[in-house]
Amino acid sequence: MSSRKTVLVVTGSLFALVAMGLLIVGGVLMGISETRSDPDGYLTSPTFELSTDTHALTSEQLDLGVVRNDWLPASWLATVKVSAASLGDVPVFVGIAAEAEVDAYLKGVAYSEVTWNSDDDPVHLSREGENAPGVPAEQDFWMTSSEGLDPQSIVWDVEPGQWTVLIMNADATPEVTVDVSAGVRTPWLIIVAVGLLGVGSLCLVTGSVLMFFGLRRRPATQQGAPTPGTSEEPTVSAGAKE
Repeated sequence: MSSRKTVLVVTGSLFALVAMGLLIVGGVLMGISETRSDPDGYLTSPTFELSTDTHALTSEQLDLGVVRNDWLPASWLATVKVSAASLGDVPVFVGIAAEAEVDAYLKGVAYSEVTWNSDDDPVHLSREGENAPGVPAEQDFWMTSSEGLDPQSIVWDVEPGQWTVLIMNADATPEVTVDVSAGVRTPWLIIVAVGLLGVGSLCLVTGSVLMFFGLRRRPATQQGAPTPGTSEEPTVSAGAKE
C-alpha cells in the first residue's frame, strides 16, 4: 500500500471514530428528549413525597448568577416547572422568589431545607425557629406562585440570580406533606442533539469515502493485452524460395 493510500485510510478511520462518538451522544440526547419529556416538553424528575412537621419546605439555593440572557429571551435558556400536590386536607402553596426575600420571610421560622444526596434521595436540613410566618399568598415578592387543594404547578423562565423554591400549607400552618416533582424545558437540547447527529453523519460519510479510495485496488492489466501504442498487425516472416 502506498503512503498516499495509508494516509487516506488512517484519516478515514479517524473521521469514522469521531462520527461514532457524535452519533452516540446525539442519539442519547434525542432519546432522553423523547422518553423523559412530558406532553408539554419538560424533562421531568420522579415524584417524591416530602414531609416536615415545620412550617415550610424550601429548595437549596438555585444559583444562576452566571447566567446571561441579555440578547436572548429567558425562555430560550430554560423554563422550569415545579409541581406540588397536597397529601392532606389543607391547600398547598408553591412559589419561587429571590433567596434573600425568602430568607427574610422565614427569619425566625422553623422550616426544612431539602437537598439531594449522591443517590438522588432527598435530605432534610432542619432550620430552627419559633415565629409563625405570614400567609404566603399575601407576600408580594414571588416571581410566580400558585395555591389550591388540587395539584399546583408554577412555571418560570430562568433568570440570573439566587433563587429559592418554597412549598408550604396555604394557611401557613405547620405539618406539610406533599408530592413534588420538577421539570425543565430548553430548546437547546433538541438543537444540540440534531447538530451532533448531522455533524456525525457528515463525518461518517467523509470517513467512508476516504477509506474507500484508500483501500481500492486498481484493476490488474490483462495478460496478453496489447500495450498502448503498439501495432496489432501480425509479423510476416520471409519463407524459403522454392
